[in-house]
Amino acid sequence: MIVKYSAHLALAASLAAAPQEAPEMVTRQLWDASLIEHRPAAKPAPGTKNVTPVKGQTTPVKPSAPVKGTLVGVTVWSFRASKPADTREVRALVHEGDDDVELTPERVAADQPLAQGQKLRIGIEVSKAGYLYVIDRDEYADGSKGDPFLIFPARNIMGGNNKVGPGMLVEIPAASDRVPYFTMKRSKPNQTKEVLTILISPTPIPGLTVAGRQQLDEKQLADWEKQWRVKSYQLGDAKTQGQTYTVAEKQAASGAKPLSKDDPLPQLMYRLDTRTGEAGMMDLPLRIAK
Repeated sequence: MIVKYSAHLALAASLAAAPQEAPEMVTRQLWDASLIEHRPAAKPAPGTKNVTPVKGQTTPVKPSAPVKGTLVGVTVWSFRASKPADTREVRALVHEGDDDVELTPERVAADQPLAQGQKLRIGIEVSKAGYLYVIDRDEYADGSKGDPFLIFPARNIMGGNNKVGPGMLVEIPAASDRVPYFTMKRSKPNQTKEVLTILISPTPIPGLTVAGRQQLDEKQLADWEKQWRVKSYQLGDAKTQGQTYTVAEKQAASGAKPLSKDDPLPQLMYRLDTRTGEAGMMDLPLRIAK
């Protein structure tokens, strides 16, 4: 059969052959752009250059309207032995056995199984001003969960202050801790996950005493779940996996300088279906490798 070839057919063929961005990628870029819009503008010191965005990070699509709900950015850092090329300012010097060793945090996918013994730190950034709470509990193969523990706010992180806002970065544990990471380790042979529950509230939760890691009453947590659990949606950015910690992120976590519009974006982005002035709660499950 002979097909008449025209300019219209040529245009259609070129459009079909052109790579199209997946809906998930476009949505992630919109969420990124919305988070960036809330961050302060970069103010480089005289004679210095702006921090270069994370290599491979997609330029966000500027949204025509702000993304509805609350955006929560999460980055999971895994510590490895430092390499000569790693920026010296972001290395952690820790005492292991009889030696002092230098370790560098790099991004890992939160949805990949994490090995026992892996050294981790969690970074959290939110798009709106509020108060951050993080609860940790074990999850087992049968779906049951262990006792809940409030791990943030804590006196050793930001002096116990849990007020957060755009550009602020909360890290658990803090980089200033004697051991600036937690080690993935099963509490029981049948543990399959470590579940971090993240709660953003517009006002402080009354009656909580800021201490270190403290156990919560099961009924209290159930009440919080009933009041504040909302639908959440997750999108990751695979292109930034393996990227190392930056000076800008270190400064933001220490409170020295907030993240600006030019600084790296979180590895994972969550959108919580909240209305203005409402609290929202979501889970970050960390799977343990078999």
